[in-house]
Amino acid sequence: MKTKSLYRPKPIPPFKTLDEEADFWDTHDTSLLGKVPLMKLPLLESEKEDVMTVRLQRSVKERLSRFARAKGINSSTLARMWIIEKLNALA
Repeated sequence: MKTKSLYRPKPIPPFKTLDEEADFWDTHDTSLLGKVPLMKLPLLESEKEDVMTVRLQRSVKERLSRFARAKGINSSTLARMWIIEKLNALA
């Protein structure tokens, strides 16, 4: 008996109107969590192993926090993402 190792969703059909697309997303489950046990989902990023303290001017920290809130993430997560992006661009 064969079992699927991971759920593979069907391709999303093209939509003719915004209402058609809204109806589709209102009636379809977009998460894999209901189909794949949580422990079998791949990690999106490896665990952080080290800590670094960076001193910033209050105004810089506030701007960073505003950008992070707009993206719905923590300011330290956004700072880490930007550092990684910059390092990758330099490589």
